[in-house]
Amino acid sequence: MGGTVLQPSAAVALEPLHSLRVSVTHHPGTSLFCLLIDALGMPGQGVPPTLRQAVRSAVPADDMNRLAPLLEGYGFPDCFAPLAGPDLPSGLERLREQDLSEVSEQARGWYESSPAPAAEWARVIERPAPYLAAFARVFSAIWEAYAVVWQRAQPLLWRETERVGTATVTGTLDVVLAGLANPCWRVEHDTLYCPPLHTARTPCREAGQGLVLAPLVCGSATYSISSDGSAGTRLSYPAPGLALIPGGDPVQPAADSLTILLGPARAAILRLAAHTPTVGEIATALSSGSATYHCRFLESAGLLTRRRRGREVRLHHTPRGRALLDLMS
Repeated sequence: MGGTVLQPSAAVALEPLHSLRVSVTHHPGTSLFCLLIDALGMPGQGVPPTLRQAVRSAVPADDMNRLAPLLEGYGFPDCFAPLAGPDLPSGLERLREQDLSEVSEQARGWYESSPAPAAEWARVIERPAPYLAAFARVFSAIWEAYAVVWQRAQPLLWRETERVGTATVTGTLDVVLAGLANPCWRVEHDTLYCPPLHTARTPCREAGQGLVLAPLVCGSATYSISSDGSAGTRLSYPAPGLALIPGGDPVQPAADSLTILLGPARAAILRLAAHTPTVGEIATALSSGSATYHCRFLESAGLLTRRRRGREVRLHHTPRGRALLDLMS
Protein backbone atom coordinates (compact mmCIF):
# COMPACT_ATOMS: atom_id res chain seq x y z
CA MET A 1 0.00 0.00 0.00
CA GLY A 2 1.64 3.21 -1.16
CA GLY A 3 1.37 6.42 0.77
CA THR A 4 3.10 9.43 2.26
CA VAL A 5 4.63 9.03 5.71
CA LEU A 6 6.86 11.55 7.43
CA GLN A 7 10.10 10.61 9.17
CA PRO A 8 9.99 6.80 9.17
CA SER A 9 12.70 4.35 10.10
CA ALA A 10 14.30 2.45 7.25
CA ALA A 11 17.42 0.82 5.91
CA VAL A 12 17.42 1.44 2.15
CA ALA A 13 19.65 -0.84 0.08
CA LEU A 14 21.59 1.09 -2.57
CA GLU A 15 23.01 -2.05 -4.20
CA PRO A 16 25.59 -1.03 -5.45
CA LEU A 17 26.04 2.70 -5.78
CA HIS A 18 27.94 2.66 -9.07
CA SER A 19 24.98 1.09 -10.92
CA LEU A 20 22.07 2.58 -8.95
CA ARG A 21 19.42 4.35 -11.06
CA VAL A 22 18.88 7.77 -9.50
CA SER A 23 16.44 10.48 -10.56
CA VAL A 24 15.35 13.82 -9.12
CA THR A 25 11.72 14.94 -9.13
CA HIS A 26 10.26 18.40 -8.58
CA HIS A 27 6.68 18.15 -7.35
CA PRO A 28 5.10 20.16 -4.53
CA GLY A 29 2.82 17.37 -3.29
CA THR A 30 4.94 16.19 -0.35
CA SER A 31 5.73 19.80 0.59
CA LEU A 32 1.99 20.49 0.75
CA PHE A 33 1.49 17.53 3.05
CA CYS A 34 4.28 18.77 5.35
CA LEU A 35 2.59 22.18 5.48
CA LEU A 36 -0.71 20.48 6.32
CA ILE A 37 0.89 18.54 9.17
CA ASP A 38 2.51 21.73 10.44
CA ALA A 39 -0.78 23.65 10.23
CA LEU A 40 -2.35 20.99 12.47
CA GLY A 41 0.24 21.83 15.12
CA MET A 42 2.30 18.65 14.81
CA PRO A 43 5.93 19.40 15.65
CA GLY A 44 9.14 18.73 13.82
CA GLN A 45 8.72 20.25 10.34
CA GLY A 46 10.81 23.40 10.69
CA VAL A 47 8.38 25.55 8.68
CA PRO A 48 9.23 29.28 8.86
CA PRO A 49 6.74 31.25 11.01
CA THR A 50 5.68 33.56 8.16
CA LEU A 51 4.79 30.64 5.91
CA ARG A 52 3.08 28.78 8.77
CA GLN A 53 0.85 31.77 9.50
CA ALA A 54 -0.05 32.19 5.82
CA VAL A 55 -1.08 28.54 5.56
CA ARG A 56 -3.05 28.48 8.80
CA SER A 57 -4.95 31.58 7.74
CA ALA A 58 -5.84 30.00 4.39
CA VAL A 59 -7.08 26.51 5.31
CA PRO A 60 -10.80 25.92 6.08
CA ALA A 61 -11.22 25.23 9.81
CA ASP A 62 -14.05 22.69 9.38
CA ASP A 63 -12.05 20.63 6.93
CA MET A 64 -8.98 20.72 9.17
CA ASN A 65 -11.04 19.44 12.10
CA ARG A 66 -12.34 16.59 9.92
CA LEU A 67 -8.86 15.55 8.75
CA ALA A 68 -6.90 15.96 11.98
CA PRO A 69 -7.76 12.51 13.46
CA LEU A 70 -6.69 10.82 10.22
CA LEU A 71 -3.20 12.29 10.32
CA GLU A 72 -2.12 11.33 13.82
CA GLY A 73 0.26 8.78 12.30
CA TYR A 74 1.92 11.45 10.12
CA GLY A 75 0.72 9.81 6.94
CA PHE A 76 -2.11 8.86 4.56
CA PRO A 77 -2.69 6.74 1.42
CA ASP A 78 -1.84 8.15 -2.01
CA CYS A 79 -5.50 8.50 -3.01
CA PHE A 80 -5.76 11.61 -0.79
CA ALA A 81 -2.67 13.33 -2.21
CA PRO A 82 -2.57 15.65 -5.26
CA LEU A 83 -2.15 13.24 -8.17
CA ALA A 84 0.57 13.49 -10.78
CA GLY A 85 -0.09 15.84 -13.66
CA PRO A 86 1.46 18.65 -15.69
CA ASP A 87 0.84 21.07 -12.80
CA LEU A 88 -0.58 21.03 -9.29
CA PRO A 89 -4.07 22.40 -10.13
CA SER A 90 -4.60 19.56 -12.60
CA GLY A 91 -3.40 17.10 -9.94
CA LEU A 92 -5.95 18.50 -7.50
CA GLU A 93 -8.67 18.16 -10.11
CA ARG A 94 -7.76 14.51 -10.62
CA LEU A 95 -7.84 14.07 -6.85
CA ARG A 96 -11.47 15.26 -6.74
CA GLU A 97 -12.55 13.06 -9.65
CA GLN A 98 -11.34 9.68 -8.37
CA ASP A 99 -13.60 6.66 -8.29
CA LEU A 100 -15.02 6.50 -4.75
CA SER A 101 -14.95 2.70 -4.60
CA GLU A 102 -11.22 2.74 -5.37
CA VAL A 103 -10.65 5.43 -2.74
CA SER A 104 -12.51 3.31 -0.20
CA GLU A 105 -10.38 0.28 -1.10
CA GLN A 106 -7.13 2.23 -0.70
CA ALA A 107 -8.33 3.59 2.62
CA ARG A 108 -9.10 0.05 3.76
CA GLY A 109 -5.62 -1.13 2.81
CA TRP A 110 -4.06 1.80 4.64
CA TYR A 111 -6.12 1.12 7.77
CA GLU A 112 -5.15 -2.54 7.75
CA SER A 113 -1.41 -1.94 7.24
CA SER A 114 -0.74 1.18 9.32
CA PRO A 115 -1.24 2.38 12.91
CA ALA A 116 -4.27 4.46 11.90
CA PRO A 117 -7.10 5.50 14.28
CA ALA A 118 -9.64 2.72 13.76
CA ALA A 119 -12.92 4.58 14.27
CA GLU A 120 -12.12 7.52 12.01
CA TRP A 121 -10.74 5.40 9.15
CA ALA A 122 -13.81 3.16 9.36
CA ARG A 123 -15.88 6.26 8.52
CA VAL A 124 -13.58 7.04 5.58
CA ILE A 125 -13.99 3.52 4.22
CA GLU A 126 -17.77 3.73 4.56
CA ARG A 127 -18.20 7.26 3.12
CA PRO A 128 -14.99 8.49 1.41
CA ALA A 129 -16.58 11.40 -0.49
CA PRO A 130 -16.61 14.02 2.34
CA TYR A 131 -13.00 13.22 3.23
CA LEU A 132 -11.84 13.31 -0.39
CA ALA A 133 -13.50 16.70 -0.82
CA ALA A 134 -11.95 17.98 2.43
CA PHE A 135 -8.44 16.95 1.35
CA ALA A 136 -8.96 18.65 -2.02
CA ARG A 137 -10.17 21.90 -0.44
CA VAL A 138 -7.36 21.97 2.12
CA PHE A 139 -4.63 21.28 -0.43
CA SER A 140 -6.09 23.91 -2.78
CA ALA A 141 -6.05 26.48 0.03
CA ILE A 142 -2.48 25.61 1.01
CA TRP A 143 -1.38 25.89 -2.60
CA GLU A 144 -2.88 29.38 -2.88
CA ALA A 145 -0.76 30.49 0.10
CA TYR A 146 2.33 28.56 -0.96
CA ALA A 147 2.58 28.81 -4.76
CA VAL A 148 4.75 31.94 -4.72
CA VAL A 149 7.29 30.21 -2.45
CA TRP A 150 7.41 27.16 -4.71
CA GLN A 151 7.93 29.27 -7.82
CA ARG A 152 10.69 31.32 -6.23
CA ALA A 153 12.51 28.14 -5.23
CA GLN A 154 12.77 26.72 -8.76
CA PRO A 155 16.43 27.80 -9.27
CA LEU A 156 17.31 26.10 -5.99
CA LEU A 157 15.59 22.87 -7.09
CA TRP A 158 17.40 22.86 -10.42
CA ARG A 159 20.68 23.46 -8.59
CA GLU A 160 19.95 20.33 -6.54
CA THR A 161 19.29 18.37 -9.74
CA GLU A 162 22.66 19.51 -11.03
CA ARG A 163 24.30 18.51 -7.75
CA VAL A 164 22.88 14.97 -7.88
CA GLY A 165 23.88 14.65 -11.54
CA THR A 166 27.41 15.78 -10.76
CA ALA A 167 27.66 13.27 -7.90
CA THR A 168 26.40 10.45 -10.10
CA VAL A 169 28.97 10.98 -12.86
CA THR A 170 31.87 11.62 -10.46
CA GLY A 171 31.25 8.60 -8.24
CA THR A 172 30.44 10.68 -5.16
CA LEU A 173 26.75 9.83 -4.82
CA ASP A 174 27.38 8.44 -1.32
CA VAL A 175 28.58 11.90 -0.25
CA VAL A 176 25.32 13.47 -1.41
CA LEU A 177 23.12 10.75 0.10
CA ALA A 178 24.87 10.84 3.47
CA GLY A 179 24.16 14.55 3.81
CA LEU A 180 20.64 14.70 2.44
CA ALA A 181 18.42 15.28 5.45
CA ASN A 182 20.22 15.48 8.77
CA PRO A 183 23.23 14.09 10.63
CA CYS A 184 21.28 10.93 11.55
CA TRP A 185 21.15 9.60 7.99
CA ARG A 186 24.28 7.74 7.00
CA VAL A 187 25.56 5.54 4.17
CA GLU A 188 27.50 2.37 5.00
CA HIS A 189 28.37 -0.42 2.60
CA ASP A 190 25.75 0.43 -0.04
CA THR A 191 22.96 0.93 2.53
CA LEU A 192 21.32 4.18 3.64
CA TYR A 193 20.37 3.97 7.32
CA CYS A 194 17.60 6.14 8.76
CA PRO A 195 16.93 5.79 12.50
CA PRO A 196 13.46 5.54 14.07
CA LEU A 197 11.70 8.82 14.74
CA HIS A 198 7.91 9.22 14.60
CA THR A 199 7.07 5.81 13.17
CA ALA A 200 8.67 2.46 12.46
CA ARG A 201 7.10 1.90 9.02
CA THR A 202 9.80 0.59 6.68
CA PRO A 203 9.14 0.58 2.93
CA CYS A 204 10.48 -2.32 0.91
CA ARG A 205 12.78 -1.78 -2.04
CA GLU A 206 13.15 -4.60 -4.52
CA ALA A 207 16.45 -5.41 -6.18
CA GLY A 208 17.00 -3.44 -9.37
CA GLN A 209 14.64 -0.62 -8.48
CA GLY A 210 15.87 2.94 -8.55
CA LEU A 211 16.06 5.79 -6.09
CA VAL A 212 13.96 8.94 -6.51
CA LEU A 213 15.24 12.05 -4.75
CA ALA A 214 12.57 14.66 -4.00
CA PRO A 215 13.93 17.94 -2.58
CA LEU A 216 11.29 19.66 -0.43
CA VAL A 217 10.57 23.37 -0.20
CA CYS A 218 8.61 23.72 3.03
CA GLY A 219 10.71 23.34 6.16
CA SER A 220 14.23 22.73 7.38
CA ALA A 221 13.48 19.57 9.39
CA THR A 222 11.08 17.56 7.22
CA TYR A 223 12.02 14.35 5.44
CA SER A 224 10.35 11.09 4.48
CA ILE A 225 10.95 7.71 2.88
CA SER A 226 8.20 6.12 0.84
CA SER A 227 7.50 3.83 -2.08
CA ASP A 228 7.39 5.42 -5.53
CA GLY A 229 5.86 2.43 -7.28
CA SER A 230 7.95 0.88 -10.04
CA ALA A 231 10.44 3.77 -9.82
CA GLY A 232 11.67 2.44 -6.47
CA THR A 233 12.13 4.27 -3.18
CA ARG A 234 11.53 8.00 -2.81
CA LEU A 235 13.67 10.04 -0.40
CA SER A 236 12.17 13.43 0.37
CA TYR A 237 14.38 15.94 2.16
CA PRO A 238 14.87 19.71 2.60
CA ALA A 239 16.42 21.24 -0.50
CA PRO A 240 19.97 22.34 0.39
CA GLY A 241 20.26 26.08 0.90
CA LEU A 242 16.57 26.41 1.68
CA ALA A 243 15.48 29.97 2.49
CA LEU A 244 11.76 30.54 2.71
CA ILE A 245 11.19 34.24 3.26
CA PRO A 246 8.19 35.35 1.16
CA GLY A 247 9.22 38.18 -1.13
CA GLY A 248 12.92 37.50 -0.54
CA ASP A 249 15.71 37.65 -3.08
CA PRO A 250 15.85 34.92 -5.75
CA VAL A 251 18.26 32.05 -5.26
CA GLN A 252 21.69 32.81 -6.66
CA PRO A 253 23.55 30.13 -8.64
CA ALA A 254 26.51 28.43 -6.97
CA ALA A 255 29.92 29.68 -8.05
CA ASP A 256 31.45 26.33 -9.08
CA SER A 257 30.85 22.60 -9.38
CA LEU A 258 32.54 21.67 -6.09
CA THR A 259 30.31 24.10 -4.18
CA ILE A 260 27.24 22.70 -5.94
CA LEU A 261 28.24 19.18 -4.88
CA LEU A 262 29.38 19.74 -1.29
CA GLY A 263 27.98 23.12 -0.30
CA PRO A 264 30.10 26.22 0.36
CA ALA A 265 31.53 25.25 3.77
CA ARG A 266 32.60 21.72 2.83
CA ALA A 267 33.94 22.83 -0.56
CA ALA A 268 36.07 25.48 1.19
CA ILE A 269 37.38 22.93 3.69
CA LEU A 270 38.32 20.48 0.95
CA ARG A 271 40.26 23.23 -0.81
CA LEU A 272 41.97 24.38 2.41
CA ALA A 273 43.03 20.80 3.12
CA ALA A 274 45.64 21.18 0.38
CA HIS A 275 47.66 23.07 3.05
CA THR A 276 47.23 20.28 5.65
CA PRO A 277 45.56 22.50 8.29
CA THR A 278 44.34 21.61 11.76
CA VAL A 279 40.61 21.72 12.47
CA GLY A 280 41.22 24.84 14.55
CA GLU A 281 42.89 26.55 11.60
CA ILE A 282 39.91 25.59 9.44
CA ALA A 283 37.52 27.11 11.99
CA THR A 284 39.54 30.33 12.07
CA ALA A 285 39.73 30.58 8.28
CA LEU A 286 35.99 30.06 7.86
CA SER A 287 34.95 31.98 11.00
CA SER A 288 32.64 29.06 11.69
CA GLY A 289 31.77 27.10 14.80
CA SER A 290 30.62 24.13 12.70
CA ALA A 291 34.02 23.35 11.17
CA THR A 292 34.43 20.19 13.27
CA TYR A 293 31.08 18.83 12.09
CA HIS A 294 31.87 19.50 8.42
CA CYS A 295 35.37 18.00 8.74
CA ARG A 296 33.94 14.83 10.27
CA PHE A 297 31.45 14.57 7.43
CA LEU A 298 34.24 14.85 4.83
CA GLU A 299 36.23 12.22 6.72
CA SER A 300 33.28 9.83 6.82
CA ALA A 301 32.82 10.39 3.08
CA GLY A 302 36.39 9.29 2.47
CA LEU A 303 37.58 12.69 1.25
CA LEU A 304 39.79 13.71 4.20
CA THR A 305 41.92 11.88 6.74
CA ARG A 306 43.78 12.96 9.90
CA ARG A 307 47.49 12.47 10.50
CA ARG A 308 49.49 13.30 13.59
CA ARG A 309 52.48 15.59 13.10
CA GLY A 310 54.29 16.01 16.42
CA ARG A 311 51.73 17.35 18.87
CA GLU A 312 49.32 18.42 16.12
CA VAL A 313 46.71 16.50 14.17
CA ARG A 314 46.39 17.78 10.63
CA LEU A 315 43.92 17.17 7.83
CA HIS A 316 45.06 15.63 4.55
CA HIS A 317 43.32 14.73 1.32
CA THR A 318 42.67 11.07 0.70
CA PRO A 319 43.32 9.91 -2.87
CA ARG A 320 39.57 10.17 -3.43
CA GLY A 321 39.46 13.70 -2.05
CA ARG A 322 42.41 14.80 -4.18
CA ALA A 323 40.85 13.24 -7.29
CA LEU A 324 37.53 15.00 -6.63
CA LEU A 325 39.24 18.35 -6.10
CA ASP A 326 41.26 17.94 -9.31
CA LEU A 327 38.13 16.94 -11.23
CA MET A 328 36.14 19.96 -10.01
CA SER A 329 38.92 22.53 -10.43
